[in-house]
Amino acid sequence: MSTITQNRYAASTPMVLFLLVAAFVGLAASGAYAFYQLMAQGHAAFNTNSLGMMWGLPIVTYDFFLLSSTGLVMLSSAWTVFRIEAFEPIARRTLWLAIAALLGAVLGLMIELGSPLKALYLIPFSFQTSAPLFWKVWGVIVYVIALAILVFSWLLKGRQALPSKRVALVALLAAIYITFVAGGVYGWLAMRPFWFGGEISLAFLVESLLGAVTFIIIFTHMAHAFNSSRFDPRTTALFAGQLGALFAVLLLAHAFFVVSRLVAGLWSNADGMQVWHLFWSQPTFQAQLWLGIAIPFVLMVSPSLRKVPMLQLIAAALSVVGLFAARYDFVIGGQMVPLFKGSWAHGLLHYFPSATEWAVLGMAICLANLINALGEKFLDLDA
Repeated sequence: MSTITQNRYAASTPMVLFLLVAAFVGLAASGAYAFYQLMAQGHAAFNTNSLGMMWGLPIVTYDFFLLSSTGLVMLSSAWTVFRIEAFEPIARRTLWLAIAALLGAVLGLMIELGSPLKALYLIPFSFQTSAPLFWKVWGVIVYVIALAILVFSWLLKGRQALPSKRVALVALLAAIYITFVAGGVYGWLAMRPFWFGGEISLAFLVESLLGAVTFIIIFTHMAHAFNSSRFDPRTTALFAGQLGALFAVLLLAHAFFVVSRLVAGLWSNADGMQVWHLFWSQPTFQAQLWLGIAIPFVLMVSPSLRKVPMLQLIAAALSVVGLFAARYDFVIGGQMVPLFKGSWAHGLLHYFPSATEWAVLGMAICLANLINALGEKFLDLDA
């Protein structure tokens, strides 16, 4: 190992240790609270209800982390499958982040389910072939197997090893498939106009890649103690060049999907679309548009600005928060209009996450960060 590399790792080690400890303590604290509430109250600890608001913050958490995971695998495939040399420096970290995000997603989902252990075998072996979730779970099974093989055959063998193109291709195809079906879970529901649309799967694909780009920028900076001078020169060139440009393109595509659906919702008189009028009037939605999309796009579309590492990090942080907010609005907004208005609920349904649901989000974040920090400490993830 060169002196420069030794210095870089020596400087980043305290940050990795801090992340390990902070993530472990956060996971223990949030987990203890969440499990105490669930043992005492059961599913009543969540603010969902039987009037139609059945999916809350834990499902938002699950969707966000799962799509981030599939997007990270797609991003890593630039090297693992297509052997694009410019993306080699981030490929190992990107794949490990995909695993960390996947575990965060699974944790959020398992806690939300009433009988998670039963779901592990009843969903894939129920053969309910008309249900999108049946096909999604089988896609996740193939995805997990492919990622496990890549970990043992590539990541654990150090930087000199090369990933198997065939296994990486299976992981890529599984990631695309999961993203497509995840969009279909919402987009194929004709009785929910807020969700319904053939473009939802494509929007999910864009959002998954956007989440992947923000994750790799943030966690690469974090791995180097937020000092970009410690980056490998090829990583610096990638961030200032192809990855930064990709970031801008994905932000533009994401903005197009959000704004086009907003305009359609404000114009339409279809029952279910009135939710867009509520969103448009909320300061949080305006902040999502301007802080989560517009400002990061301005920073990334300018070649001179995106070459400034700190500005790129700020853009990634704003974008990932905006992306999570967009996922929250999408999942919750689609349930705000009851399917049978007047029969058991009048007007729009309202929802705000309980403390237990926020604790589940904290658990997912802390677990993903704990897994990532373990990889930074024990695996050779850097270029």
